[in-house]
Amino acid sequence: MRRLLIIAFLLPVHIALATDTLLLHSPHKTLCAKLFTVQGQLMYQLQAGKQPVLMASRMGIKVNNKMVGDQVQQVIISLKKNIDETNPTRLNAAVAAQHGIAYTITVQENNTSFQVECRMFDNGCAFRYIINGTGEHHVQEELTTFTVPASSGVWYFERNNSWKLQSYAGLWQHTDIGRLPVVSSQGPIQGKPLVIELPQKKYAVITEAALYNYSGMRLKASAGGVLQVNFTEGAAGFTVKGKLVTPWRTILYANDLNALVNNHVIEDLNPTPDSILFADKSYIRPGKSVWSWITRNEHYMEPAEEMRFINAAAALGFEYTLLDEGWETKWPHKWEQLKTLCSEAAGKGVRIWVWKHSKEIRDTTNRNSFLDSVAMTGAAGIKTDFMNSEAEPLIAFEEGLLKAAASRKLMVNFHGCQAPTGESKTYPNEMTREGIRGMELNIMKEPIPAWHNAALPFTRFLCGHGDYTPGFFSNRGATTHTHQLALLYLFNSPFQCIAENPVRLLEDSTYTPILPLLKTLPVTWDETIVLPGSSIGRMAAFARRKGRDWYVAVINGTDSISAFTLQPSFLNKKRKYKTTLITDSADGNAFVASSPRIRATDRRKIMIPATGGFVLRIAAPGNEND
Repeated sequence: MRRLLIIAFLLPVHIALATDTLLLHSPHKTLCAKLFTVQGQLMYQLQAGKQPVLMASRMGIKVNNKMVGDQVQQVIISLKKNIDETNPTRLNAAVAAQHGIAYTITVQENNTSFQVECRMFDNGCAFRYIINGTGEHHVQEELTTFTVPASSGVWYFERNNSWKLQSYAGLWQHTDIGRLPVVSSQGPIQGKPLVIELPQKKYAVITEAALYNYSGMRLKASAGGVLQVNFTEGAAGFTVKGKLVTPWRTILYANDLNALVNNHVIEDLNPTPDSILFADKSYIRPGKSVWSWITRNEHYMEPAEEMRFINAAAALGFEYTLLDEGWETKWPHKWEQLKTLCSEAAGKGVRIWVWKHSKEIRDTTNRNSFLDSVAMTGAAGIKTDFMNSEAEPLIAFEEGLLKAAASRKLMVNFHGCQAPTGESKTYPNEMTREGIRGMELNIMKEPIPAWHNAALPFTRFLCGHGDYTPGFFSNRGATTHTHQLALLYLFNSPFQCIAENPVRLLEDSTYTPILPLLKTLPVTWDETIVLPGSSIGRMAAFARRKGRDWYVAVINGTDSISAFTLQPSFLNKKRKYKTTLITDSADGNAFVASSPRIRATDRRKIMIPATGGFVLRIAAPGNEND
């Protein structure tokens, strides 16, 4: 009888370990992830209090012809630890505080085991799979899904041709989650991120972080709000050598747009820089750049013409110029000419970036030879282009280039690529990347609409910096001059490449009112506040601080005049501030400058014309004449 009692006692304990839910809480229990099994299939769901963020969703991965995560016998929290870090950032602030809980979960099935690492933050959740081994892991499919609650809205980017998922240069649009599988002529596969407007008027973002040694994640939409991880390689899959560590499958969460924009979870999930490779970071310098390619004429890439751009950059206080496609083919003695230009530019306080087609440096020998030559000329960095894929070999190319460039003290700008996943934390010499529909499209007769610009700060820019190349006043599409000016303050890019011809900026009196702003334009920020009135795709309104100065930038994404009420409560209540206010002329073709004085307690209504904007610089006492 005693033996039977022992068996009866032990058996329920074993069953509980196999079937009970694991509850993974964020530090203040704002979010709770639940891990559980259904007939052996590993599942999860995410809640904010009692409200669902994600419904029951599948976990697992198919590796070497074996489904991992579909015959689970036991899940155990094998490690739990608190995370409390502060790291420098270039995204909307100077520092990013990281407070979370790290869970390591051991999953046992069929006499084998694998691990799921989970990070819980009050503003996000992320998990990844770890499969040990020294051989090759052939990843054929990832079973991970994200099941979005019914009645949710979703922001996604669209471009109705094959470039959509090659370059991520789509227009940001909105639909219901139920329509996402059929809304695109390109099929049900969407790029990252997807921004979800939850039924309870909160926000979630589905994306990935720390994309290294793996293929980039796309999302295939199906009925019931299900989004499954999808890869460029399709059924052929890809191979990872040695230990398999997937990128973090990441869900951001926010109560409002201010919390959404100031979310640093993607960065937090990336490793810190290698202390040896980045022992010297002095060469990594954010700055503004001029660019001759987008306004090129018959003299494009003639050394004398590029020198005109360098002189204009110096006059504007810009740190860089970018020599884009053509410099190698147009100069018979390219390295000698580049070295001469670098030397002359350096004498004026300007440094040079150079362009290179990625296919010419995918071979490591060719890459290293090219980078050696670039470094010897005194250039500051390279822009590489046309990867046009986030398949595993191209992801490996990007990381390899960042390492090789860092060893030569060169900065990097990626074009023709996917959106960032926090790489610039690990490799701070990545200064920007495209993966965005920017002003290049305006010269391709696909002009950027204002509503796309008003969506970007709350969609694509959540992932990190973007080389949109703003400030194209002379080819601005259906926007105004001041709308274009405001983009320079709204869009993050530590290498801020400005589209307008700098000679025109200096010589055309139209731009005289904004020259003081362009000369002092920050490209990184100490603090960012999303202001009331902001609405994705309709209005983007930011207050940003650099040092003691504040800047307010607002754009109207609609075709109607909009009223914006400025309430600068972020200012010191004891002071009255001198400002520079730039608004649109009646026809939108000129700038109107004024100098109102404001207090923190003011309520000032500003009428913004259709597709227009305004910029307000609030100078700290003593900085009024800077």
